[in-house]
Amino acid sequence: MNTEFDDMRQQLNILKEKLQHQAIVNDQIFRRSMKRNVMSINRRYTFISILCILTIPYAYWAFVVMAGMSFYFWLATLVLLLVSFCYTIYNGRNLNSRLVERDLVDARMKVANAKKLDADWLMIGVPLAVIWFAYFVYEQYRISNGDDWKYMVTAGAVGAVVGLVIGLWLHFKIQSDYRQIIDEIDDFTSQSSLTR
Repeated sequence: MNTEFDDMRQQLNILKEKLQHQAIVNDQIFRRSMKRNVMSINRRYTFISILCILTIPYAYWAFVVMAGMSFYFWLATLVLLLVSFCYTIYNGRNLNSRLVERDLVDARMKVANAKKLDADWLMIGVPLAVIWFAYFVYEQYRISNGDDWKYMVTAGAVGAVVGLVIGLWLHFKIQSDYRQIIDEIDDFTSQSSLTR
C-alpha cells in the first residue's frame, strides 16, 4: 500500500515538474511575442520621429527657398513637426525591451496608456493638420499670380490626401498592435490563473 502511495506521489511530482516546465516555456513564448509587437510599434515611432526631424530642413528649402512662402509659414510647419516629434517620443517612452520583463499587470497598464495617448493624438493632430493646410492655401494664394495658386493647392490637396491615408494606416496598425499586446496579456494572465 505504501509503495502505491509512493508511486502516486512520485508521478504527481513528475507531473508538477512537467507543468512547471510548460508554464516557463509558455511564459517565454508569450514574452517573445509581446516583444515582437512592442518592437514593431517602436520601429514605426522611430520612423515617424526621424521623418519629422528630416522634414524640418526640407520644409525650409521647399517652402521658403523654392516656393517663396513666408518664413512664418515655415515656422508654423516647424512647430507642427516638433509637436509631432515630441508627442511621438513621449508616447513611446515606455515601449522598450524592459516592458516585456515587467510584471504583466504593470505592462498592460503602460500599454493601455500608450494606446490611449496614440488614439488621443488624432484629436490633436488632425485639427493641427487642417489649420496648417488652411495656412498653406493662404500662403499659396498670397504669393501666386492669378490662377497659378489653384494648381499648387490641388497638388497640396493630393499630398494631404496621400499623407492622410498613410497616417491613418500607420495609426490603425499601431492601434492594432497595442490591442494585440493587451489581448495577449489578458489571455496569458487568465490562462496562468487557471493553472494555479
